[in-house]
Amino acid sequence: MAENPNNLKTKNRPRLRTLETNEGERHASWLELFFDLVFVLAVAQIAKVLVNQSDFDGFVKYLALFVPIWWTWVGFTFYADRFESDDTAYRVMMFTGMLTVAALSLTLANAFSISGDTTFIVCYILVRLVLIVLYIRSAYHIPLARELSAQFIVGFGIAVLLLLLSLLFAPPIRYVIWSVALLLELATPFLNLKATRVTPFDRSHIPERFGLFTIIVLGEAVIATATGASEVAWNFTSISAASIGFAMAAAIWWINFDFVEDTAIKSKSLAPRFIYLYGHFFIVASIVAIGIGVEHAIKESNDAHLHLSSLALLSGGIAVYLASITVIKLASENCNLMYARIASIAVAISILYFSQFLPPLVVLAAYLAILVVGVWLENHYFEVKEQTETPSLEPCEHEGEAHIFRPRIADGCEECVKNNYKWIHLRLCLSCGHTGCCDSSQYKHATKHFLETGHPIMASLEQQENWAWCYADEKFVPLLQKTESK
Repeated sequence: MAENPNNLKTKNRPRLRTLETNEGERHASWLELFFDLVFVLAVAQIAKVLVNQSDFDGFVKYLALFVPIWWTWVGFTFYADRFESDDTAYRVMMFTGMLTVAALSLTLANAFSISGDTTFIVCYILVRLVLIVLYIRSAYHIPLARELSAQFIVGFGIAVLLLLLSLLFAPPIRYVIWSVALLLELATPFLNLKATRVTPFDRSHIPERFGLFTIIVLGEAVIATATGASEVAWNFTSISAASIGFAMAAAIWWINFDFVEDTAIKSKSLAPRFIYLYGHFFIVASIVAIGIGVEHAIKESNDAHLHLSSLALLSGGIAVYLASITVIKLASENCNLMYARIASIAVAISILYFSQFLPPLVVLAAYLAILVVGVWLENHYFEVKEQTETPSLEPCEHEGEAHIFRPRIADGCEECVKNNYKWIHLRLCLSCGHTGCCDSSQYKHATKHFLETGHPIMASLEQQENWAWCYADEKFVPLLQKTESK
């Protein structure tokens, strides 16, 4: 039987998807996977920056460029998690975002130069404007998302103005302004902690998306290994070095996807979520750095010793990677191997000194041994914590008071009807059946009803919405029994 066109229209409209308790486990959409392809290009261009300039200045440039690229991916990912829809306007905006990210990627090599600064900043501003327009759209169509949308519109909007302002100044003042703008972007989720906390995200979808970005950077590490092998004569030493480099990438994959838990991002508290979120940057940035270190090491495998820049990338990359996953495990409250990881970090750093006495293959083998020992330790001593399914919406302690699912009146908001007021959306008190208008309405009678009676849970009476709000706990909760329509 064909689906009702009206239902399709409702399904495709902009909406807060993470309030839909009947959606089940969610996976990345085809559009999200297509969108990720431009970040394959972006990561490759950032890696090229580090390949061409592996000294301290080049590493600082690499980090300074990786942060906005990674944060752009995070921004679009969380937006899609909450507001992805199948309508034409959304798809066109995402395609536009892909185009701007691709353009931005092509400007990375010349960033931080007189000739390249303007194009880099203009392209980054265009990327940000696409996301700002998407949040304006969600704020317009979804009253429940206006607080969350507003903080990103304001935070990113001010950052865009600062970036435009920076073009009026010459370096180094220009770069100081860039840094302030980027720090503001990174701090945007903190501008309204309540909105960040109460607006749910999908706890099956987000961990998968972060895993997919990690696969992108692991792919770049493998490409770096292959590139290094393609640019040297093949002999026992170079082939062995390339094989060790690939084994290092495989060991990192093993550790990351078998033993780095996603319980922190699924936490009810904001602190573990933020630790997971920002810790992810250090994980992916270190993996790319390790890959570039391996590429250089393959090219230097027939020398007497590895160059200091290659050693710094390998030692620093492995140390930062192990430290990042340790911090995330601490946030997940499952870090029984912390001291073993600290010892591994110390060994990785100490190789910087001992490498002057060792040939390149031995040094590479030592780095691989650190990761392999990590896999072995995790396999034998990793404590699997029993995890229960954690839906985006969880019942509150007041659910026992939710037993009325029929409005007392069918005409609309009780107070607005009496006084001939207008309302926008209706909410049903699940304790007594009172019908009041939402907080987007002028008089907010649903909230006033809670303040007067203490009845905690109000359910939406809008079609295609199946959620409730607990005023006492200030959180969205699932509506276990579908509310009868008004």
